[in-house]
Amino acid sequence: MRNLLSVAVAVSLSCFFVGYGFAAQDSTSMQTAERWDDIATIRLEMARDHETQAENVFQDKTANSLDTGDLLDRAGDEKFLAAENYLMASQQWDKAARAYLAAGASTEARKARENLGFTQASAKRSLSDGIVFHMKAKEQFELSKNLGKKTIALDKVARNLERLMEMK
Repeated sequence: MRNLLSVAVAVSLSCFFVGYGFAAQDSTSMQTAERWDDIATIRLEMARDHETQAENVFQDKTANSLDTGDLLDRAGDEKFLAAENYLMASQQWDKAARAYLAAGASTEARKARENLGFTQASAKRSLSDGIVFHMKAKEQFELSKNLGKKTIALDKVARNLERLMEMK
């Protein structure tokens, strides 16, 4: 009888500690998910700021001192930086979604997956816009017979195209 009581107490205590361990794991997963979510949100803001800078490049005070090709090239660079931040945000929302699922927070995981899809689509759009800007810059550099800048613009077009292919 004593052995049976000892076994019952041991089983009860082990169930209690195992349950406590799962609760601690869920709490840690939730904190991890929230942290990744916060980082992704910051990356999204950075990407949007680069998008805005690309749109405003022709209104910048230094725009008067640069030729059209340089301005177009700069706008393309900002689009590339936006795409990079969108991609990082999507990776971080993927991590957040997995951590939310581990914590049992399916609604938050679904939201993180939706954000992941949005940022991936935004990255593709931004890369495509960057290609357009760099191609226009290349044309301007051709007209001004600036082979060095033309080659750099083409290199950026190839980089953006490669990045788009890697995302498919």
